[in-house]
Amino acid sequence: MSQRMRPVGLTALAVLNLVVGGSAALFCLCWLAGESNALELAKAWNDAGGGLFYFTMTKAIVGGGLLAASGVGYLQQKKVLGRGLGNAWAILCILSALVYTLVCTMAVTGEVGGGFNTGTILDLVYALLTLVLLNTTFKHDFTR
Repeated sequence: MSQRMRPVGLTALAVLNLVVGGSAALFCLCWLAGESNALELAKAWNDAGGGLFYFTMTKAIVGGGLLAASGVGYLQQKKVLGRGLGNAWAILCILSALVYTLVCTMAVTGEVGGGFNTGTILDLVYALLTLVLLNTTFKHDFTR
């Protein structure tokens, strides 16, 4: 019985997801747990941006968890754990970038589009790249 090898690109995407997702979630959790000024900062952001702090932290923790879990799914080549959660993360990332850019920033700056920065661009590029790769190039590699 011959077993198909996992594609190198899918393995690279899995490692990238594990590193980025794990570090994002751990950074946010450690920052919230160890930062003495976290509550003051949260209050200032919420007063200015209607929940911007909690939106950003929740997105980072949930998104990091989805990235890490999908990375494990890529390594195991599982449809739901890999492809499903990878697609879910990409859609969450795109939607949250839109919300952050259009809604939350308007409350802080009074202008639409003020939150569209380098981090938002990197998030969108990686999310779009993930959607394209999962649904075209690696579509048939998820067998279980």
